[in-house]
Amino acid sequence: MKKRLILTILIALLFGACSNQNEASQKETEKQVGFVQKEEKAKKERDEQEKAEKEKKAKEEQERKEKEEREKKAKEEQERKEKEEREKKEAEAKQLAEQAEASVQLLENNQIQDNIAPAQAAVEQVVDPTVKATLTERIGHVQNAINEKAKVEAQQAAAAQQAADQEQRTVYVA
Repeated sequence: MKKRLILTILIALLFGACSNQNEASQKETEKQVGFVQKEEKAKKERDEQEKAEKEKKAKEEQERKEKEEREKKAKEEQERKEKEEREKKEAEAKQLAEQAEASVQLLENNQIQDNIAPAQAAVEQVVDPTVKATLTERIGHVQNAINEKAKVEAQQAAAAQQAADQEQRTVYVA
């Protein structure tokens, strides 16, 4: 019986020691599990943060690309408008030059003083300085020709008047 009692005591001590060791082991396991859970949570938070940063960068990159695309389209539209405006001005300048050429041609074909002012007005609207200078020179030549013709006609009229006066004097003297 003593043996039995000792055996029972030993078993009880053994169970007690095991349960103490079990409790310590369980506490250690809980610590490790808690640590692992903390690490997993921290890793998960880092991963989420990295994912959020990547998404943010991707969104910013997308917005930057869209902005560049909008700016590029706006620039192309501006260039297209400028080109259209330039072409329109060139067409207007060409039309004005053609009208001035027609006016000067009319003046050259019909050399009278009344045609000089409209031709000069048409030439004043010409934008191209070379064309303007050429047309102005042509008007000058026609104007000189008109003035010369008027001068010759005036001389002829004066000579005719003088001859008529001479004839009248001759008639009265005789």
